[in-house]
Amino acid sequence: MDEKTQGQETRIIPRLIQEEMKKSYLDYSMSVIIGRALPDVRDGLKPVHRRVLYTMWDIGLLHSKPYKKSANVVGNCMARFHPHGDAAIYDTLVRLAQNFSMRYMLVDGHGNWGSIDGDAPAAMRYCVTGDSLIVTEKGIIRIDELSDKEKINIQILSKDKKINMASKWFDSGYHNTLKITTNKGYSLTGSKNHPVLTITKDQTGKPIFLWKLLDNLKEGDFVVIDRSTDSLWPKEKIDLEPYYPKIKNRTNVRILPKSLNEDLAYILGSFIAEGSLTNIKIEFCNSDEKWINSLLEIWGKVFPDSKLHKFKKKPSSYGKKEYFRLECHCRYTLEFLRNIGLDALKSLKRQIPKIMLQSPKEIVVAFLKCYFEGDGTITYSRKMIELGCCSTSEKLITELQILLLRFGIDAFKRYDKHRLVWKLYLRGYRNLLRFYKEIGFISDYKNKKLEFVVHGYKKDSSLLDYVPFISDYIRSQTNSEFIVKHNFDRYSSMRNNYEEISTILLQKAKIDFKPLFEYFLTYNYLFDKVIQIQEAGTQRVFSIKVESDCHSFISNGFISHNTECRLQKLAEEMLEDIEKRTVKFVPNFDNSTHEPSVLPSKIPNLLVNGSSGIAVGMATNIPPHNMGEVVNAVIAQIDNSDISLNELFNHLQGPDFPTGGIICGRNGIIEAYTHGRGKLRVRAKASFEESKTKESIIISEIPYMVNKSELIEEIANNVRDKRIVGISDIRDESDREGMRIVIELKRDADRDVVLNQLFEHTRLQTTFGIIMLALVDNVPRVLNLKSIIHHFIEHRKDVVRKRTLFDLNKAQTNAHILEGLIIASENIDAVIKLIRQSKSVETAKESLVDSFNLTHEQSQAILEMRLQRLTSLEQDKVRKEHKELLKLIDELEAILKDPKKILGIIKKELAEIREKYSDKRRTEITDIDVDGAVEEDFIKDENVAITITHSGYIKRLPIEVYKTQHRGGKGVIAATIKEEDIINDIFTANTHDYLLFFTNKGKIYWLKVHQIPEAARTAKGKAIVNLLALENEEKISAYVPVRNFDESHFIIMATKKGTVKKTSLDSFSNPRRTGIIAITLEDKDELINVELTDGNQEIIIATKSGNAVRFNEKNVRGSGRSSQGVRGISLKGDDEVVGMIVASNEKTLFTVTENGYGKRTPIEDYRLINRGGSGVINIQCSERNGNVVAICDVDENDDIMLISKNGIVIRVPASDISVIGRNTQGVRIMKMEEGDKAVSAVKVAKETNSI
Repeated sequence: MDEKTQGQETRIIPRLIQEEMKKSYLDYSMSVIIGRALPDVRDGLKPVHRRVLYTMWDIGLLHSKPYKKSANVVGNCMARFHPHGDAAIYDTLVRLAQNFSMRYMLVDGHGNWGSIDGDAPAAMRYCVTGDSLIVTEKGIIRIDELSDKEKINIQILSKDKKINMASKWFDSGYHNTLKITTNKGYSLTGSKNHPVLTITKDQTGKPIFLWKLLDNLKEGDFVVIDRSTDSLWPKEKIDLEPYYPKIKNRTNVRILPKSLNEDLAYILGSFIAEGSLTNIKIEFCNSDEKWINSLLEIWGKVFPDSKLHKFKKKPSSYGKKEYFRLECHCRYTLEFLRNIGLDALKSLKRQIPKIMLQSPKEIVVAFLKCYFEGDGTITYSRKMIELGCCSTSEKLITELQILLLRFGIDAFKRYDKHRLVWKLYLRGYRNLLRFYKEIGFISDYKNKKLEFVVHGYKKDSSLLDYVPFISDYIRSQTNSEFIVKHNFDRYSSMRNNYEEISTILLQKAKIDFKPLFEYFLTYNYLFDKVIQIQEAGTQRVFSIKVESDCHSFISNGFISHNTECRLQKLAEEMLEDIEKRTVKFVPNFDNSTHEPSVLPSKIPNLLVNGSSGIAVGMATNIPPHNMGEVVNAVIAQIDNSDISLNELFNHLQGPDFPTGGIICGRNGIIEAYTHGRGKLRVRAKASFEESKTKESIIISEIPYMVNKSELIEEIANNVRDKRIVGISDIRDESDREGMRIVIELKRDADRDVVLNQLFEHTRLQTTFGIIMLALVDNVPRVLNLKSIIHHFIEHRKDVVRKRTLFDLNKAQTNAHILEGLIIASENIDAVIKLIRQSKSVETAKESLVDSFNLTHEQSQAILEMRLQRLTSLEQDKVRKEHKELLKLIDELEAILKDPKKILGIIKKELAEIREKYSDKRRTEITDIDVDGAVEEDFIKDENVAITITHSGYIKRLPIEVYKTQHRGGKGVIAATIKEEDIINDIFTANTHDYLLFFTNKGKIYWLKVHQIPEAARTAKGKAIVNLLALENEEKISAYVPVRNFDESHFIIMATKKGTVKKTSLDSFSNPRRTGIIAITLEDKDELINVELTDGNQEIIIATKSGNAVRFNEKNVRGSGRSSQGVRGISLKGDDEVVGMIVASNEKTLFTVTENGYGKRTPIEDYRLINRGGSGVINIQCSERNGNVVAICDVDENDDIMLISKNGIVIRVPASDISVIGRNTQGVRIMKMEEGDKAVSAVKVAKETNSI
């Protein structure tokens, strides 16, 4: 083994893999905890937040200075302090600038920084490839040719026809890019984080504009294409002298034009369409002799001494017409034409000369007129008109497409794979009309043909030129016949109809849509669907800085923008004194510079702005607080270091979120402030608004960190799935004035019930889990409120002490220098003589030290002193300054000697912070603790009457509505129903009960009583199908109010064919929206009634033929939900069960027949037998009586409600009804109108007897 190998082996350290993994994982964990995820208790910042703020401070981005591009901050921070990629840095910068994320923003953002709707912020830079064409005051220019220096000063076209200044041009280097292509063929290539303007819809379907990064675009998204006219055309003609060929010895100089005028544009358009250029000649061919002669004439004006020869040619193989060819062989003129852009006349490379794109409008018109004369064709039919051109050069077609946008004309770009050419189509009446008015052709023939087509074409709009989403949204707001009948999403029909539609919307839906209509009509945007998104590789990209709030500019017709930023003044308070060695600086990641380990931070930022983060095995979630309250709490703890938490609560109420909202209860706050952990229940702030026809819930504030758009979508989904009932419409009316979510209620909805459903099922109510975890000396610790304040105070004491020491050292140094100057001024003649006699500076310095007992620093200052300081006035100033410094030194030394003075300074600075930045509390704190509360806790505890009709309508109303009447009375109307409908049942329940709905098919559904809509006495109520997910032909047959589900109670069920079943109540404790099986029924059997028992009751079952059986429920064995049950009563013929009750000897059995007759019979008259028997006679079903319709058990104090199929209800005391034997007919209970029949009877609970 050689020495080299042996040396290598000695460096290998054997370790167990488990130990190495454990150590590596712990090292990684601590790196994440300390270096990324957790805030420092002293300044409340994570490292990346601190680095961003320090970078902005270091490069001078103060609140009083101009904004700078966010990319500048991100790049600077990444290069010096945070090499983990630009995404984390920019995300941090964005959060610090968002008023819905930060209680007190630390970055002043300029541009789009995202929204509470979840809209992404703009990218930090524009990043489009160099071939992107932007609209400037100098015309349409490639962005990579805009400048070769960073500073520029040029006007550019922005969103909404605005003209802004671009002040900087950036070469952003090489980045991964995406290319997007629209349905009409418009395309843009840029970095993945490049933002473009799109149109989409919010949760209500309303069209909205939204900035999207290229990486976030999806096929099918609509991008916004600018086609504004008469905005920012160049005013000056292009000077052509710089394009003149260089003169050589034997150059034959020709006369050339001095500027690009319409005649030269005529020539260029003609040659781009039909010409060719070689090294020795330029030629033009066409069969139209008028055009040939016109071109000859204009050529003679522009190039008077450059001969253009004319030749007449026989038909070639490509045509049957004779044609003409024009040729010029003047080398000097040919070189000039190449210089101005005619060098690329080969088919595949043909393009519009750059100077043409940078010319005034009238010159561009002359160019296009000639180009389309040569290459343009018009086709038309009854259904379509089309003006097109073609070329093998894609670049030429693309440039034409973008250039036509400047005339308000959009065009289709397509590739003809059969002819191998690119085609450009102008379709639609509006485009052809603009071309006719703005451009046209040269020849009378083509112009007349175009005029005929334009004036004869009746269809006024393109199928693809429309405003997306607007029709569906408006028609969802109203069913107005005018709106349904008329079109208004095409611009022409919109202009004709928008005023009428706006008036209808305002009247019927209270929506003012007119401003949005007028916006679309004013700016005439093209909304084009993205059909392709493809990777475009790594390319060099460029950007510009636009001096405007929007920062937008137009590139290839697309609208783009970015962000700028600077520090907020509050952030400067956190960085102040950092240059005075108040905090420790540590080496950065590559030891090339140093960064602060903590900021001096005058503000208790950890409490003021809070923090959240997830580390390895731990997380922090500290809520923001109100500045004034936090400062008051800190000052209180400075004044009394032994202050109790209860005393701190007097100053600091609790969290104060930037989005407001309501914190319900104080227990979570107290728990968090005491132990460092706690849970808050946060609710949206809601109010009620009433109009003449509707009532609405208005949401003006939402819980912290809730996305408003997702919240609205969540509400809509819950309404659709019927988890929330009573809502007719949801819309977002938020604007710059504030948040306003409008939730319109249906007329029969209970607003309190709906609101509590919203709290229960949506993020209008959230839980904020507080974990006050922060780094203390680089160790993660869970802290209570007092500890956090204590560490902040200790930090400020250290900062003030170090700042005072720095100021003291500086003052002492300055005083020392001034002492030397005073000595020199008192011995000025000797000093001057000594200096003049010295041979060098070093000699003079040493002589001063020796002669006047000065220090080297003092002697150096004397030598550097300006002569003007020798005047008596200046000497007085020096002495005065020295005196003031000595006084300052005494004060600073006194501060360092007295800790109370340091605390006094901290209090004073905190008071100043409070004065400058404190504001009103945004989050309300209530004493109502809803943690664990359910909806019933907010509902009044009362008995109500529930009515259900045969057609399936249900309602509730106070029991007191039905007045007690004497026997024989005619009753009151319980419901106004349709002639074919009848009321099936009426019963009483408590608002806090569950209603177990048993259906005729043997299924069970759940509903809370208070969720049943309250309605007027005469209203028919709400369709049950809208409250329960019933199947086809499924009807409610029994209803059991239940407060609690337990094992000691049972559900007894009876079917039409006489089957009974007993099942434990707790088997029904898990509700499902689609219901569950309660009993398995035989064919053609139905569930008739259900009773709740304790397992020890006696049951009576009655039939329609007048029989009844009484048996003990112990004879019925308990069974599971899906079982069939056992025989309860034997039936004869077509007899069937009509009712079942729980028997009680203290009560009587009330039986009523369909003709309104009935009676009460003592329960003991029904002997107890085994289940399954035929029973005994209950009532005689004579012709007078008819069949039995209902039974119930009553006592002397009960009231009974009878209801007929026509909706007539009578309420009679049970005591008014005779108690007679079983085998009798009974007495008249309710007088029936002709054709009416009794359908149901129910007793009224005792609590409702007194009205």
